[in-house]
Amino acid sequence: MRKTRAEAAAYADCTEAQMMAMFGWTDPKMPAHYIAKARRDQLGASGMEKLVSFDHSQNENIGDFTLLRAVNAAVAPISNFRKKP
Repeated sequence: MRKTRAEAAAYADCTEAQMMAMFGWTDPKMPAHYIAKARRDQLGASGMEKLVSFDHSQNENIGDFTLLRAVNAAVAPISNFRKKP
């Protein structure tokens, strides 16, 4: 039960000092552990939100991609340019 409340406190952005007072810890290593995990999870979630937003913005322009692919089909493959004369 205490671990669950410590995790909840870290996700609620409690400071190390606040967590030490709430749980009776004397060493700041314990709250630092929970706070670091909460920050990692929050950073991961915000990173995924950015990725999803980016994917949605790319899907809006899918018609442009289809047009570019059709135009590029008429261009010679890059492998022809790499051949030595």
